[in-house]
Amino acid sequence: MISKAEQKDTLLTFLSKAAIVLVNLAIVMCITRFWGAEGKGYQTLFITNLGLIAIVTNIFTNSSISYFVRKVGASKLYAQACVWIFISSSLGIAVCYFIDHNAYLTFLFISCLLTGYLTFHNALYLGMQKIKYFNLLTLLQPLLLLIFMFLLHKTKNTTYFGYFYAHIFSLMVVIALALFFTKKTVGKIKMQFEFSVTKQSFKYGFQNELSNFFHYLSVRVSYYFIVYYLSETALGIFSVGVAISESIWTIARSIAMVQYSKIIREGNTQNARKGVVTTSLFSILFSFVCVVIVLLLPASVFGYIFGSKEFSEVKQIILLMSPGILFIAFSTIYGHYFAAIGKMNILILKSVAGAIVMLILSVILIPCWEIIGACITSTIVHFTSSAIIVTYFMIMKDKGKLQIEKL
Repeated sequence: MISKAEQKDTLLTFLSKAAIVLVNLAIVMCITRFWGAEGKGYQTLFITNLGLIAIVTNIFTNSSISYFVRKVGASKLYAQACVWIFISSSLGIAVCYFIDHNAYLTFLFISCLLTGYLTFHNALYLGMQKIKYFNLLTLLQPLLLLIFMFLLHKTKNTTYFGYFYAHIFSLMVVIALALFFTKKTVGKIKMQFEFSVTKQSFKYGFQNELSNFFHYLSVRVSYYFIVYYLSETALGIFSVGVAISESIWTIARSIAMVQYSKIIREGNTQNARKGVVTTSLFSILFSFVCVVIVLLLPASVFGYIFGSKEFSEVKQIILLMSPGILFIAFSTIYGHYFAAIGKMNILILKSVAGAIVMLILSVILIPCWEIIGACITSTIVHFTSSAIIVTYFMIMKDKGKLQIEKL
């Protein structure tokens, strides 16, 4: 059974996530109306590159912080995080510069540094069960981004570079608030290095982010193929469909986040395993209702909302991706469960399988069927990764092998 405290955390997290979804949709609307499908395509590439670099940064700033903060304290995790944020951001920008001398790389570098630092603080809140701080900051950042983007556009900043400025400003404000919350939560943090802690953090963080890296490839690498075979405009249209589709995962992610925090705190109990099964069924049920509601809207509505008839294609994109949306809504709960008990090898396996399928099908289907091919590819990838992780859970649950991994 889900306790009242869990229900409260889940509800607050869901409300926060729902608000974030609405704000993010407003951001997408502003981008498409301000700069069209092409501008949305360039913004999508910026965020995709930022996400790839963030995965490397997260080795010492994300799940390992949540996992170890109660065990070793924040100070022993802070120094290694700060050093790694700078190193990983610098290396990531160097790779981007080598591949493409894009004008937004300076903005990307600053965003990488700020995002890594903010991720560290948010991971602290998850590990310390300060869900309210996490929810507040994750909502405030996109809200400030929307406000700054709108204000910059009103000051005649008519190029999509206005988005980059707004992104950096929003991160700076949120980090200032995060510093206040962190001091209130864990006190003053000192710079302390301890090799054994760094070794353990790297092992846990590397395994988790390796899984995230392949997962990211499995859901985002098609963006690069769309730009290569089609155009930035095509990517802009496709990414709007993806944004709406993935917003439906709000419920699943909210439930999974609370379950993850609970299992880290209480351990891998029989009640926790039952909770995974129950909540995954609730997740897919509510997600199905959301998909139906979105698909009932006429195609012309999407064109009106996003400021151009070319976005009428968004409904077809959502329709083709809807089976994959439901697969992930169901399996996300299981993925967070395996992360909480340290079974990273399972997450890595399903992510690698998804990435391989994505790479193969993107090369085959996108040149032939264009955006439709990208949608079909995404659905098959989601089915593959979901089937693997749920199958592992059922097999290991029956054999009684779901024990917490010792680091």
